[in-house]
Amino acid sequence: LLAKNLTFENININLKKKPDWFLDSTLGKVPVILHKGKIIPESLITCDYLDEIYPEPKLHPSDPLQKALDKVVVEKQSEVMKYLYPIFARIPGRVVTVEEKSELFGKAVDHLKSFEEELKTRATNFLGGDQPCMADYMLWPTFERIEGFPILMGEMGHNFVLPSHLKHVHLWIKAMRSTEPVKAYAFSPARMAKLTQIYVETDGYDNALKESAGL
Repeated sequence: LLAKNLTFENININLKKKPDWFLDSTLGKVPVILHKGKIIPESLITCDYLDEIYPEPKLHPSDPLQKALDKVVVEKQSEVMKYLYPIFARIPGRVVTVEEKSELFGKAVDHLKSFEEELKTRATNFLGGDQPCMADYMLWPTFERIEGFPILMGEMGHNFVLPSHLKHVHLWIKAMRSTEPVKAYAFSPARMAKLTQIYVETDGYDNALKESAGL
């Protein structure tokens, strides 16, 4: 929405206790957009829809093959969340030790080597070239969360830093941080860490937003 300079109203819900009105009218997934009286759920669906009805600036490549290849990159890199989620979330019936979290982060780093190679091969600031494309924006939230890990993990934070050998990943993160949509809406690493901590430990997403403000 910000990349396309669209005006919108943002409504947050408690993801742990989703309200009945939300569950009754959606697939139970976020984000959801309400447009022309119709509800459209889920990230990929909403993004594709917005790119079609608001074509400027175009975020998907015009070439169908490149569009498909970009979606493959997004799908592949999104799989890293299976390693990241147990690091920051509470899983019912399971206690994840610090050692296990460190091992999981190592697996996440190994997984991201393929993203490093993709960026190196494209040899551009973004997957989309000189400007971010849909794939860049779809992947950004994962790396925004990763940047908060060193702070979130406290004394063990040094074990949760993306290593320097992921050179092109670091350059990509820096480039994404410099874009106007990310500058306008992204969380700082400190706020992401605080937001995650409060959200995991309580049921109040709104409280997490308020208490982490200013970081």
